[in-house]
Amino acid sequence: MEAPILRKRWLDHLLDVCAALGALCILAVCIVMIAMSISRETSITLKGGDDIVAWLCAASAFLILGQTFQHGGIVRVEMLLEAVGTKRRWLLEVISLTICLIFAGYAAWALGSFAWQSWDIGDVSQGQIVIPLWIPQSFAVIGALGFLLAVGDEWLRVVRRQKPRYQLAQEAKLAAGDFGETV
Repeated sequence: MEAPILRKRWLDHLLDVCAALGALCILAVCIVMIAMSISRETSITLKGGDDIVAWLCAASAFLILGQTFQHGGIVRVEMLLEAVGTKRRWLLEVISLTICLIFAGYAAWALGSFAWQSWDIGDVSQGQIVIPLWIPQSFAVIGALGFLLAVGDEWLRVVRRQKPRYQLAQEAKLAAGDFGETV
């Protein structure tokens, strides 16, 4: 039986920072939407609020990917994994994490290339607020890189025949008596 990891690693801190930035983006969405509502009732004009909200929503979705994956918040087929036995479970975990690692690597590369191209050609937004597009795109790149690192970390754990952190998180949740929604 594995002892729980007590100290945070650099990756944990990095994913915490990304998640905190994602939470701040959600808070900013709330603030901008309230400001937009107030501006409709007053003579104050708030241009580009819809653009800002869209960028912040996209940023928050990407920034939380790594930590969400690490803590078991991304849907997995747990019933199948529990039914197949230890050796087959390990093989299915390795296969699924390998596929996920390839996907995460491609997503990080594609988003990075897209943001780089936007920077290289000087692409700007087409809305009411004109800013270089690489700025909002960079948050997707950061989130995708965090997700790639989180998946790679879990892949290494499983290849070394250690329990993945998302499984440890699920076991801790069940041990605490939380039998709510499982993924």
